[in-house]
Amino acid sequence: MKKATRFTALACTVLLVSSMLAACGPKDAAESGPEDQDTSQTASEESTGSEKDIEGSIRYFTWTEEQVDGINESIQAFNKEYPNIKVDLQTAPWDQYWSKMQTEIAGGTCADVFMNQTWYFKTLQESGAAEPLTPLIERDGYSLEGHNQKVIDIYTEADTLYAMPQDWDCECIVYNKDLFDKYDVPYPDETLQWNPTDGGSFLELAQKMTIDKNGKNVTEEGFDPDNIVSYGFLVQNSNNACYWNFIAMNGGDVNKYDDPKTVEAMQFLQDLMFKYKVAPQMASVQSMGADAMFASGNVAMYTTGNWVLSTLGKTCGFDWQTALLPEGPEGRCTLVNGIGQSVYSKSKNKEAAWEFVKWLGSDGHQEIMGSTGTVFPSKNDYWDNYIDYWAGKGVDASPFRDMFDVAEVYTAPMVPHWNEKNAAITKNVDLLLMDKINAQEMGDAIAAEYAKLE
Repeated sequence: MKKATRFTALACTVLLVSSMLAACGPKDAAESGPEDQDTSQTASEESTGSEKDIEGSIRYFTWTEEQVDGINESIQAFNKEYPNIKVDLQTAPWDQYWSKMQTEIAGGTCADVFMNQTWYFKTLQESGAAEPLTPLIERDGYSLEGHNQKVIDIYTEADTLYAMPQDWDCECIVYNKDLFDKYDVPYPDETLQWNPTDGGSFLELAQKMTIDKNGKNVTEEGFDPDNIVSYGFLVQNSNNACYWNFIAMNGGDVNKYDDPKTVEAMQFLQDLMFKYKVAPQMASVQSMGADAMFASGNVAMYTTGNWVLSTLGKTCGFDWQTALLPEGPEGRCTLVNGIGQSVYSKSKNKEAAWEFVKWLGSDGHQEIMGSTGTVFPSKNDYWDNYIDYWAGKGVDASPFRDMFDVAEVYTAPMVPHWNEKNAAITKNVDLLLMDKINAQEMGDAIAAEYAKLE
């Protein structure tokens, strides 16, 4: 197994902007562990009296319904310090958020503060929507000390920061512990391996957990593939929650879909559904949604990110747990995404928006988001708060943290024309997972669409 140091980037991804804020860190900070970094020349986060006198109403726009409770608690804490700034929280589903953002940016009506995201960052930068934060950081002597340097790097261009780091996410296996207990099958653990040739021990486990109406699994004589009552695994058309990790673990390129190793990984995912019969067909997954299908209790395992734990905590009526991703031919790999908070460059109340964004990067907000189990905070000091919250709910979320130590860590492609490229990917992966094309045909079709955009 190829074991990486923490936060090593895969060669298969585009390079992140690695330059650091001149006012936000020592020159060698990018080479140190995130917990060791001091990314500011000053440690002061205290607001002056004049700052607290700022008045106004601002609109804060996010896509994360599952974070609303934690965000509202944080807004209440913010208003104890800034009673004269009213924050109007608005949300939209992920698939509507970005189209609404584009419409509002074009019309000059974008929210004063908005949630930024790794692979949409370049597209937003092209529009000039995000206010440069570095001049404000330097003016106020604001500190980014303790924040994960990777998130800072994601939202930095030409030594300028455009989004305040908020949180990290990565991916693991989430499994139905009660279902494994019911069929007396060992839980997924760190020994699990997969490969695109015979599936490895990962496929064997999925086969044992795919059960027909007579209680037989795939490995037993008389198994009825036409009457499956529970599946061993769930494949979803989700880049970060599912297929990007399999591509990376096979040595493929998440930005080159006709790469032979990428094709192999994607063909394996199709085979899980149609060759091995251990995953439900895409029509059912799309109808219910992957998270809801898992919560129904009829799926043993799926891969997803820690952002979904809040949803599962409310919807699962059974004991569920988390485990490391299975080790692939190139070891374990996990996509790591960082969420940032940006000030709209044309905001009519920019100072109030900036005060709120500073709060979103502060110890106060970070502690709330960790302690409510909402997200893995960007500040590493509050990771244990998140783990402890879920432990109190009976869920061991530590494998998400452990992935940083045992896996190759890579970041999403940060490329222009992401909306168009993502549309081509989603369309053709849908066709693949509906068994209408094979992985090579999928890769060729996506490559052709990419070529039109170059």
